Amino acid sequence: MGRAGFIKILALTRVEWRLRQQSTFLGFFWTLLNPALMFVVLYGLFIKWLGRAQSDYAVFLLVGIVEWNFFSTATSHGLSALLRRGPLLKNYPLAPEIPVFASVLSIYFSHVLELLALIAMLSFFQGRVTVSWFWLIAIDGIYLALACGVSLLLAGLFVFYSDIERMWGILLTAGFFMTPVFYPLSVLTPDKSRLLNLSPLTAVIESSRLALSGAAPGGAAMGGALLWATTLLISGLLFLRLKRASIGDAL
Repeated sequence: MGRAGFIKILALTRVEWRLRQQSTFLGFFWTLLNPALMFVVLYGLFIKWLGRAQSDYAVFLLVGIVEWNFFSTATSHGLSALLRRGPLLKNYPLAPEIPVFASVLSIYFSHVLELLALIAMLSFFQGRVTVSWFWLIAIDGIYLALACGVSLLLAGLFVFYSDIERMWGILLTAGFFMTPVFYPLSVLTPDKSRLLNLSPLTAVIESSRLALSGAAPGGAAMGGALLWATTLLISGLLFLRLKRASIGDAL
């Protein structure tokens, strides 16, 4: 993909962002309502059960919710990108991956603002900024690639199989409980903990927590997440390129 492709992605990302915000009174602040509500409910339910210090668990939970919400929202939005942009794809020489990338990037922009709000809150209450926080740049880069890869595959499949949207919604619901968003891995048995550690989502969320706590993320965990992200991204691009003619006919 050349410079023209990147320009198209950025232009379409801007359109996606404006369409998501312009019909609401509070715009971006509505995107903060969902994680804020989830935080209040989960914090109230599990703070005593987990027996963690209140401030520690608050940060632990916020990081988990912010990171999970990005993947959930980005893949759900990216899934329908080709159908939403069907007329554009049919009338202009546009690569099918461009609308998918733009959809994910529009969600990623909101995610970055959420992370900045979280970092600002941490720096205010802790009174310090640590070098380890900069690990979030690398972690989120891998996470963005992972979300793009999954979205490319889902978007391509959704053109041919409309049930994919409902199936993905069910898988995300299950995935929320199978990812350490609101609980630490230490509460699980060793076998279950090892199983969840195979997930790239676990690696991203746990690495983000380590970075914000002042420690460097584990190299093995992030290496595994990078492998997942690279594999899925390449697979998604190849799938859309191979099915480009069929996708055009289906749209």
